[in-house]
Amino acid sequence: MIKVFVKTNKQQIVRITIEGHAQSAEPGEDLICAGVSVAVTGVLNEMIKREFFSQGQGGYELDEGFADIIVGDSDSDIQVVLETLVTILETIEDSNPDYLEIIQREV
Repeated sequence: MIKVFVKTNKQQIVRITIEGHAQSAEPGEDLICAGVSVAVTGVLNEMIKREFFSQGQGGYELDEGFADIIVGDSDSDIQVVLETLVTILETIEDSNPDYLEIIQREV
């Protein structure tokens, strides 16, 4: 199962951690894992394009079955990008609750 941990502070996303594999199909054929990977990669690419990380406003780690996006200082545009990622993941979760779980927490 893929677990997504979304941490917010005063209604601002400060961290998104994604770990695990859906195991809904054979490796290379798992559409849930593929969808999550595409969403995360697209969001990270947008944040890189906006120079979010190079300006020292946050960081990320990406590995097999793991992604961690840490937000230090962000503007409303970056928050919209992150909220879009959460919405995409919620859409996947709604259709596939046995394979993806989102846990949201205020910190």
